[in-house]
Amino acid sequence: MSAKEKYSGSYSGFHEPPPTRAELVVRPDLLRISVSVSLELNEGVEQALTHLQRACEQLHRRLEDALGPGVAFRPRDVRFDRSGLKKLAMPEEEATHASVDGVFEVPLPSELAFWARTSRVGTLTRLCGVAQGDSRQSKKLPRFSFGTVEALVAQPEAHRAELLRRFVTRVRELASAVGSPEAPLHVVDCSAPGPVEQSPVSLEEVGLSLPVHCRLDVVRGPAAGDGRGGTETR
Repeated sequence: MSAKEKYSGSYSGFHEPPPTRAELVVRPDLLRISVSVSLELNEGVEQALTHLQRACEQLHRRLEDALGPGVAFRPRDVRFDRSGLKKLAMPEEEATHASVDGVFEVPLPSELAFWARTSRVGTLTRLCGVAQGDSRQSKKLPRFSFGTVEALVAQPEAHRAELLRRFVTRVRELASAVGSPEAPLHVVDCSAPGPVEQSPVSLEEVGLSLPVHCRLDVVRGPAAGDGRGGTETR
């Protein structure tokens, strides 16, 4: 079962979670849910954006009232589409379809026990469901659509040092296991580490990984060859 399915409300029976494939497993401290808010008006782009902004701010305040300070709305993109209401419509008769995409983020204190954490997920899910239902009561209201709740780490880069330490340890263990006193292995090529990647697993676990590619080989003298054909690790 994927991480997104964990909060989908499916009750088809017990599901064994997949094994966590990550270099470091930590407790999540952030809930994130994607949102798209759209509206079609005959009043122009500026007016449509004003309505969308007001709707997002109202939901933001509603979430803060229920979940406390620290709730954040992070808009990511905006799209516009103008289509004539009539085949030979005048410019003032054209409809403007505008939509804003973003995410709401809610703090998930790491010290919270499991049932307190599930309570925050339930409150967030309920409020988003209410907003989505209310928005479909009238075509004049901005329409909300939401993704699924994910439990993540707010600052994954804070774990970079530990991930690098673990990577160095693995490289040394591999070099010791594969090499020999007569032909010891050394790092002969290594890429720069990328950003820390996270894979949500559950309300209790997030897997963190640091993509690094290195090649181990026997260091030979100039007359012994160029050292190609070594062991690659990551």
